[in-house]
Amino acid sequence: MNKIYNNIICAICVICGFTSCGDFLDLEPRELVILEQFWNEKTDVENTVAGCYEGMQSSAVISRMMAWGEFRSDNIIEGFKAESDDLHMYKFLQANIDPSNVYTDWSSFYTVINRCNTVILYAPEVQKKDPSFSDSDLRATIAEVSALRDLCYFYLIRTFRNVPYTTHAYTDDNQEMDIPARPFEEVLDSLIADLESVKGNAQRHYPTDGNKSLYQTGRITRAAIYAMLCEMYLWKKDYQKCVDYADLIIEQKRTDAKEDQGILYADMNKYFRYGETGEGYPLIRDWTTQTGVYGNAPAEIFGEGNSVESVFELTYMNNPNMLANGAVDTYYGNLNNTWYNRVSPTQFLYNDVNNNLYKLFVNKYDARYYESMLSSSIIAKYTALTPLVERSTSNDKITSVYSGFYPAGKNHSNWIIYRLTDIMLMKAEALVQMAASDDDPKLEEAFGLVQVVNRRSIMKDPDKITANDLLKFPADNTKSNMEEMVIDERQRELLFEGKRWFDLVRRSMRDGNNTYLSQQVANKGLKNASIVQGNLESIFESIFLPCYLEEWKVNKNLWKNPAYTYEEKD
Repeated sequence: MNKIYNNIICAICVICGFTSCGDFLDLEPRELVILEQFWNEKTDVENTVAGCYEGMQSSAVISRMMAWGEFRSDNIIEGFKAESDDLHMYKFLQANIDPSNVYTDWSSFYTVINRCNTVILYAPEVQKKDPSFSDSDLRATIAEVSALRDLCYFYLIRTFRNVPYTTHAYTDDNQEMDIPARPFEEVLDSLIADLESVKGNAQRHYPTDGNKSLYQTGRITRAAIYAMLCEMYLWKKDYQKCVDYADLIIEQKRTDAKEDQGILYADMNKYFRYGETGEGYPLIRDWTTQTGVYGNAPAEIFGEGNSVESVFELTYMNNPNMLANGAVDTYYGNLNNTWYNRVSPTQFLYNDVNNNLYKLFVNKYDARYYESMLSSSIIAKYTALTPLVERSTSNDKITSVYSGFYPAGKNHSNWIIYRLTDIMLMKAEALVQMAASDDDPKLEEAFGLVQVVNRRSIMKDPDKITANDLLKFPADNTKSNMEEMVIDERQRELLFEGKRWFDLVRRSMRDGNNTYLSQQVANKGLKNASIVQGNLESIFESIFLPCYLEEWKVNKNLWKNPAYTYEEKD
């Protein structure tokens, strides 16, 4: 019975051996400490919280965030080395998935969950022993690890639907571990209730000295919890709550920008304001740094990370001796195997600007197209170093220019969970769903959010952007067309960031069918496309993965997804 959770038990050991609590994000190799000798001081708690983040940053977790949220979608197909290097991934990319596929193994997420539960169990005892660990420190710590735990569960229910849910720490292998799966809706309600109960205790701002300046985006903050609630309410179809939390994040970002000595409001070439009154939050844009070359300021958002638009991301220190982003290195590629990576952009994405096959990138000046892909086989987002987009002044030809790629094993790009434009587009999606009719003003408000995200990506001087460069408000079937516009803009803006499949699943759950999702997946041109499309359209549960066969063998209380066959193999 222990096999199902053999990776989540912290019975006699907890995480230790980090550089210091002052270098929270500098994750070095771990040591093990006997439980009875631990949980005495504030630093013991801090080191274990660091272990929760270390678990989130592991290749096992990030690769599944990529596979579950991106690789099943219409954005990704297999690369040149998929079949030879990783047969399980190759089958996953081909939608030939069964419960024996290792990418259905969720144990790495439950490892993080149990670490968080262990902190919540023992931190109050430390607070009684160590006067330096104040009551407010304790509340903030519990809020932080509760949010990390809830984020893990949120990934699990969006991927598997019904999953085992517990808030108890497993510290003894005699504890009952074959707990039953709980329904999606029930777990989602529990996550929301938990976040609502701790949100006021989370840190609003962390110290800014040294590496701690990265804590603001690299650790859970109150804004990060707001972002999680914004998205969870969107899935719950409580659209007003989604809008409310989106507004809280936008307001906080606006306030932070004003407090930053007015720098963000000083240069309209560099920053494009959300809101024409000047009171809106300025989105980063800087396409005019050199003649004919458009500086890639948004690379900070999804490449280097820790930008002013970031809400929460998993931070990898730019230090060769520190933990690297192994998942991006393995799947998206590196300097050594740029052309022979395991996954590639779907062909229609790269050819879209030239051929307009599916009209995702409708504007050839859209910088996101060039920043995200170098060719039909190379994903540049997260892998390229200091990219630029060059536009010839003679023939108006646009090309991507990169100074190189991360060397093998040395990728230190952050993995972004939430950033401001993601929140803005979630608000837009909620507004569309709230609209009562095709002439509801909420649709205009939603369009304004989509328009500002799209407009800042246009590689032109602000005064040279014309009406032809801008999106047009739908004239017919407004609500339906606005729904399409929002989901298309999310695909453009968040390309390869682990969001697309979840967006499609949320659409399916709202529609009550998989028709739209299956139509999008058909664009991948899979070898068994007709079979895949038929399964997706006929079996609603096929949008969720099966639980891993090895876990189902030892816990028959798990949900057995009817879209898959479970065969016990010797």
